[in-house]
Amino acid sequence: MSDILGTMLAVGGYVSPVKLAVMVVLVIPWLYAAPWVAKDARRVRAPEALWNGAVLGAGALGVLLWLVVPVYAVGLLLYVVLSGATLSAYIVYRNGRVKESHRIFTGDWFQRLTSRRKAETIVVEQLVKIYDSHNKIVLSPPPGKADPALIETYNLAQNLLHDMVWRRASRVDIAPAGQQAAVRYEIDGVVIPQASLNLADSEGLINFLKAPAGMDAQERRRPQEGHVSVDITEGGHATDIVLTTAGTTGGQRMQFQLVKEAVRTNLEELGMSDDVLRRVGELNLAGNGFLIVSGPQRSGVTSTLYSLLKQHDAFIRQLVTLEKQPVVDLENITQHTYADDASLAAALAGALRRDPDVVMVDQCPDAKTAQIICDAAGRKSLLLGMHATDAFQALAKWVKVSGDAVAATKNLRGVLCQALLRKLCPTCREAYRPDPQLLAKANLGGQQIDSFFRPPTKPLVDEKGNPVTCPSCQGSGYVARTAAFELLEITDELRQMVAQNASLSQIKAACRKNRMLYLQEEALRKVIEGVTSIQEVIRVTQHAKKS
Repeated sequence: MSDILGTMLAVGGYVSPVKLAVMVVLVIPWLYAAPWVAKDARRVRAPEALWNGAVLGAGALGVLLWLVVPVYAVGLLLYVVLSGATLSAYIVYRNGRVKESHRIFTGDWFQRLTSRRKAETIVVEQLVKIYDSHNKIVLSPPPGKADPALIETYNLAQNLLHDMVWRRASRVDIAPAGQQAAVRYEIDGVVIPQASLNLADSEGLINFLKAPAGMDAQERRRPQEGHVSVDITEGGHATDIVLTTAGTTGGQRMQFQLVKEAVRTNLEELGMSDDVLRRVGELNLAGNGFLIVSGPQRSGVTSTLYSLLKQHDAFIRQLVTLEKQPVVDLENITQHTYADDASLAAALAGALRRDPDVVMVDQCPDAKTAQIICDAAGRKSLLLGMHATDAFQALAKWVKVSGDAVAATKNLRGVLCQALLRKLCPTCREAYRPDPQLLAKANLGGQQIDSFFRPPTKPLVDEKGNPVTCPSCQGSGYVARTAAFELLEITDELRQMVAQNASLSQIKAACRKNRMLYLQEEALRKVIEGVTSIQEVIRVTQHAKKS
């Protein structure tokens, strides 16, 4: 019996506490590295399943060999080589996918790590207050306790949201472009590229904003929509932001739409010249018949339609709209929606059966809808929206979709076309004497014009001569937008010319006899008044020709 007990004690000696402790100490880094690789691969858009499987598999195989190989030191070496080599390969791979400042285990990285440890905390920036989709404030991460990466992402969101609101952007787009993410602002209708983001930072930013916007942070492919609200701390200006995300082959894309002000519905605030404003008002209230309101896409046609509709008294007349997607709710006006272009004719016919006094239709996609409009215009007042670059193109499109030139113009009172122009910043605009040749090309040679205005050509400076950014326009030279309008009045002479299929030049000559001013000429009026610049008029008119 004593021999057996002695043998058992001898066997127990094979379990070395020292060797076991060494194994535990060396396995812990692998257990930490495996989930880190999965998370980091997702951030840098590396093949997550491949690298996560490689790190897990190499480490597990190393542990198994360590336990099976009779020589302890050899097993340890195999484990270190397998797990270390795989992890090193991943680090080299991921460092090649990110910019230099985001690489790890480099000399600069160790230097930044040392500096960070010396600092007490990473400062949490609080430039704006963010409210989630339930109007609850998004709390900032606690300094010194939160993950530094989370604080950096939070600070990035703070800076981006503050900048887009401060610069008066209406839309912002963050989209993958190789190893970077392109950032574009749309300010006063012009797309302006901004400094790009590292793709990993972009992914982190998008994932961070998904949660407060009410979106699924784990869903990376399917399109989603949510919203947040932002208050600029120093100004107290609240801005609602609609966020949309979608997956692309290069990563996630996020778009921001900033809802800053209501759609204008006062005809006098749209930018019409006095004579156009007077005639449009008269035609709009003339009784039975219809007006066409046209312009390029996103040129404010809806605002003009709403403004014309609100000229009618909603308390004594029944006002109705047919819209695919109403922009705002109109008080005391019945707004009908339709699902698609094919269903508009039926929806319009149904609305007319209720015998409204004034009807607004946002488009006319087919001949059936055009026929209903032509028939109704003999006994009601209608407003029709249309996309076109000038009034003549709008008239041609209307006649074409109607299929009958006589019926198309019988009750048509006029065609209005508009274009949006950026307004010069009154704080920093610069006066200059225009070139006589330019005035001649613009048919302004016979007018006495002392000066035009343009955005500043020299940097603004303060009292001490230091460069400063204009607080009104944030350096763009323009603030807000106005519109230029041309009005094509339909006379009996024009109806006859359209019915006889007259050429565009003949129709324009007849309009000139009636002293019609073209869209470019109406825009030049605003240049003479100092509202906008000649460069802006050229930009808008050239864009209209291309489109």
